[in-house]
Amino acid sequence: MITPRMPPCWPISDWPYDDQKAWVRAAESDPLAREGQGASSHWRVTTRRFVQIGYGNWLGWLDARHGVCRDEAPAQRATVERVREYLTEMTAAGLADYTRAGRLQALGDALRTMCPETPTAFIGKLAGRLFAEARPLRDLNGRLRPAREILELGYKLMQSADTDHLPGVRKPIAFRDGLLIALWACRMPRVANLSQITIDGHLKRTGDRHRLEFTSAEMKQRRPWGCSWPERLEDALTEYLAVHRPLLAKRSTGNSKVLWMSQFGKPMPSASVAQIIKLRTTAAFGQSISSHLMRHIAATGLAEAYSNSSTDIAAVLGHTTTDTAEKHYILGRGVAAVRDFNAYLDTL
Repeated sequence: MITPRMPPCWPISDWPYDDQKAWVRAAESDPLAREGQGASSHWRVTTRRFVQIGYGNWLGWLDARHGVCRDEAPAQRATVERVREYLTEMTAAGLADYTRAGRLQALGDALRTMCPETPTAFIGKLAGRLFAEARPLRDLNGRLRPAREILELGYKLMQSADTDHLPGVRKPIAFRDGLLIALWACRMPRVANLSQITIDGHLKRTGDRHRLEFTSAEMKQRRPWGCSWPERLEDALTEYLAVHRPLLAKRSTGNSKVLWMSQFGKPMPSASVAQIIKLRTTAAFGQSISSHLMRHIAATGLAEAYSNSSTDIAAVLGHTTTDTAEKHYILGRGVAAVRDFNAYLDTL
């Protein structure tokens, strides 16, 4: 039996003209100008991209199965029957629970902002129910590795920059990647935050130690988040800033303060940071350790080291409540959470 494939996603350039116009209007920053304007102006770039792709997936499917009527308003096309059929076909195509729920959420969010006068709440409710019932398609337990091994990989990469006689730019790259992965293992920031760290901005020196500080606008949960730079990595940070980063920044045409520099002297976007983590962990362990999986590892370590630790998990991973920690990570205290996790690492 051949598993059906979903039609391709429509890029925004292929959307009906009225849909494009409604999408742009919703993103404009003056909500008082006219109805619907500014409904999505507060969205992050990543959120806007997620919803745009989700709506493009819907239009691609709708055109392939029913034809897109360009004279209809976006919300008029999303009937209960069609949305139900869309969900049924995504299920038949083997899409994971979270993928199907995400596509429906994106469709509902797009219609809610593009056509606020039209009731489409049933789509969001359906997506919420799917998220509540969703189960991972893959078993993550088989891919979990002790946090100690991730940290050791970081140390090993930094050490290789001094002992393996790497040529040219490979030496500062190895040290950069090692420090990045070691910080990731100790603090578990999301890749988007890890990649945006700036010197004297997010990274601040207080006495003989450094701290990381992010504003609420920079955090996914819209709450400010900060922590001390790992004490065990203070010397490595000093060496990176004094020796290795200047070598990477030689090709820079500006005066960027971004902490992680590429071999071409440019700030590294989150996609590049994620790719480094993927490649380095695959080479070391035979399979990649994603940012999401690393957060499972951190939660597992805390749950094993401390009982009743869902508050710790929420604080360490930057969640607004303990619900996400309990549901998506591990069921298992909040100001001392980061210190507790590092104490756990010290015992390994």
